[in-house]
Amino acid sequence: MRSVSSWLPLILLVGAGCAANTALSSKPDLPASTVVLDAATGAAIPPGELLRRAEAAYFVLLGEIHDNSLHHSARGALLAAAQARHPAVVFEQFPRAPGPIAPPAAGESEEVWLDARGFDRKGWDWPLHAPIVSAAIAHAREIWGSGLSRDALRTVVQKGTGAAPPPLGDLIRQVPLDAEAQGAMDHELFEGHCGKLPADRIWGMRAAQEVRDASMAEALMAAGAAGPAWLIAGNSHVRTDIGVPRFLRRLAPARKLLVVGIAERGTTAAVPGAAAGQRYEVLIVTSPVTREDPCGGL
Repeated sequence: MRSVSSWLPLILLVGAGCAANTALSSKPDLPASTVVLDAATGAAIPPGELLRRAEAAYFVLLGEIHDNSLHHSARGALLAAAQARHPAVVFEQFPRAPGPIAPPAAGESEEVWLDARGFDRKGWDWPLHAPIVSAAIAHAREIWGSGLSRDALRTVVQKGTGAAPPPLGDLIRQVPLDAEAQGAMDHELFEGHCGKLPADRIWGMRAAQEVRDASMAEALMAAGAAGPAWLIAGNSHVRTDIGVPRFLRRLAPARKLLVVGIAERGTTAAVPGAAAGQRYEVLIVTSPVTREDPCGGL
């Protein structure tokens, strides 16, 4: 079950401080009024500095609010600007598989390719994700999926993380949530379901969230075997305290990580400070989009 609230890139030329063998592209065309902030302090981060940080990291985790097209445009711009880094890109929107996804064949439309590769265009409100998908096709070293089937997730919701595919269940057992992180995830799930999620259902939803995070981490490790890898996922999945980073710290402790959340101006999620700094390293703030009250029909 998708949360009604989503859980969140950008850039310029890097200066002479970068390695001499790294050629960077020109400044991307970022969405209007986009700002980049240090998540903990609120200090402005120049787009060129964000690009430098992305180039320097091995794993880059880019969040989003799923229904804000500006977030997908910003991340597409960042990937295009960092094309010299040539990262593999892992999407939560494509199904998990043992290897990378073959790119579109000559003359094959993106829509036909997406349908053939298991991307649920209706569920993900295509073409909202078109900017980042197109950028990945054009600039990524490889494209990978990490999504689990509804049947697999339904089983996990009913039976817990022990019902996950063995590699994922084993990984979760190696890196259990402590009480504080568990409470943070439960709160996120409760708020993300408009405060309507019954208490006896939260543990199952938490289990599904953990399994999805573990699957993303596993895909990042596979995609990152030959070079840097980036993740495209909702804000909650990239959170440093409860999401994919917890697994990467166990699987690849020596690899440099950059965690970027993306929020909408005028929301509490866009306010930097201690709480935001525990979740992300960088906070990108865009204009909001007009949407119907997601809780109105519940």
